Amino acid sequence: MTTVSVKQPDATVARAPWRRLRRRPLALAAVALVALDAILAGVGGRVPALDAMVLVLAPGMAFLPLLPARLHAHALATVAVVPTLGIALSMVALVSASRLGVPVDGTWVRALAGAVVLVGLAAFEGPDLRGPAPRPLELLGLVAALAAGAVLGGRVIAGFPTPGNDWAKYVLYADEIRRQGSLLIDNPYWMLGVPFREDPGVPALYGAFLAMTGAPAIVVVHGIWVLMGTATAAVYAYARAFWGAAAGVLAAALFAVIPIDQNILGWHGLATVAAIGLLALALAYVTSLVVDGLSWTGAAGFGVVIVALAAAHRLTFVVALLAFGAVVIIALIAFRAERRRLVAGLVRAAAAALVLGGAVVADLFAREQTFGGTQDYRAYLQTKLNLDYFARDLTYAVTGAGVLAFVYLAATRRLRTRSVLPLGCLAAVIAALTFAWVVELPLAYLRMAYYAPIPVAVAIAIVLAAQSGRWRAIAAAAAVALVASTTAIAWDQAAAVRRFYAFTDRSSVRALDLVAHSLRPNEVVVTDRCWSFQAAWLLHTRVLAALDPADIQPKAELPRARLASAILEGTPQGRAAARRLGVRYVIIDPTCTSVSGETKSPPLLGRPVYAGDRIAVFQIAPTRGRRGS
Repeated sequence: MTTVSVKQPDATVARAPWRRLRRRPLALAAVALVALDAILAGVGGRVPALDAMVLVLAPGMAFLPLLPARLHAHALATVAVVPTLGIALSMVALVSASRLGVPVDGTWVRALAGAVVLVGLAAFEGPDLRGPAPRPLELLGLVAALAAGAVLGGRVIAGFPTPGNDWAKYVLYADEIRRQGSLLIDNPYWMLGVPFREDPGVPALYGAFLAMTGAPAIVVVHGIWVLMGTATAAVYAYARAFWGAAAGVLAAALFAVIPIDQNILGWHGLATVAAIGLLALALAYVTSLVVDGLSWTGAAGFGVVIVALAAAHRLTFVVALLAFGAVVIIALIAFRAERRRLVAGLVRAAAAALVLGGAVVADLFAREQTFGGTQDYRAYLQTKLNLDYFARDLTYAVTGAGVLAFVYLAATRRLRTRSVLPLGCLAAVIAALTFAWVVELPLAYLRMAYYAPIPVAVAIAIVLAAQSGRWRAIAAAAAVALVASTTAIAWDQAAAVRRFYAFTDRSSVRALDLVAHSLRPNEVVVTDRCWSFQAAWLLHTRVLAALDPADIQPKAELPRARLASAILEGTPQGRAAARRLGVRYVIIDPTCTSVSGETKSPPLLGRPVYAGDRIAVFQIAPTRGRRGS
């Protein structure tokens, strides 16, 4: 018999795509999330949690093959870094789309999310998860670290009103993005009306979320709490990929409980927190570049993360650029036999960043054009880091352990490997920029302290996890003691941090209601530095804020901040400006200090009409000043 079946090969070919898709369950789940969200939105359903998953989780689930090979080889590390990768992809996609003219509204955001996950599903064949399942102790350790960070963070930021001042500018920007449907827009309330100059990464996420949900803008105020958790997970994934499970869990635990992170939550450094998580993921890529090299997929992932870092926070981007530049230079000099591999990975990553980041760069350049330049370094001399405060906020035990860990890593040949090079370069850049005023480089020098927990926690984890034999039990006991003592200090400090930054309380709300009920449309209110952003959001009127020069990044805002200071001080120029602008109310925090910690004097213009623990309202005699000028 010579009959030949021709259906079997076709059936094999038909089954091949399905077999390929079966290897990508998380990517399929991402598509299902986006589809379900779109269907519910189409019938009028509102599920904010699902909308958040579409923005934060779905892109990362669809693009897991972009992760560096060593990180992707561990299932728990892969899952842990999904939110950070998703945030990077969403930031790049949203900022790029907006710059290209796509409106930020619910329909277009869902369409963009759908396009992103479908591209991720179609573009890669490798499995979503590789390697064995995590051991129960490793999983329990990571969950405990995340829970500890969430509880300690909640002691600072949970509930309403939220401490800090900066939260208001992010809520206002997100609300205006939803209202105006774009990222490059004007702020009608800040400093008499200026362009929004904030870094666009997180506001794009917040604005997209509000556009999808239709929820009140204030619901995003606790997003920083979530982002701090994703940063902890990214630190775990980075340490786990190169130094093992024990190092990963210990690094995450230390990072989660170090008290300095509570300060960021207290003043609401949203962009900084988002960028720290991206920095941890970027470290995994640059370490892979030095140790293993980067394939085209890994290089593409590195390019996405670097572009997202630029969109999220320009200062963190500069820190990363300097640190990674040092890594590349040292590696090219020290590892001559592998220069070709290093250059190939670097060229691939640069090409990916150029292709994927064009629209993001255009957005950032447009913002920079409105800055009016940068202030001289002398404007930031009051922000020099107090090393004793820094050690106290890290805790003295963690500071000492961190110093010993880096000395040990430098002195021990067994641990002095190329995998530690990026960590050392990051620590060196942080230290150098802390004292950058010596070379007259302008930046807020004390902000460098917020990057220290990554290299310190990971270095300690590397050293303690590497011990063997009789030293292993001692290292384990030291790790437990260090985490436990740091957690106890952070628990006590959290309440103090919340009190220090608690500008808004019931008394403050009553005072602002008093002002709001008597405001005319578009009226100008003058504030000190502590009530600046909050007044703009809570009153929704034009605000002239007396920021210190060190508070200001865009030099274009400096003259208006000085004008507000003149009004508070009652100078002839200030009195004339108050008459011209029709200013009737001045709002200050009686406990507010300057950047250097000096107590501010009460306003010399106007009479007090309300006084509370954290707010005082002064009224200036009404005039016929020109409103709207």
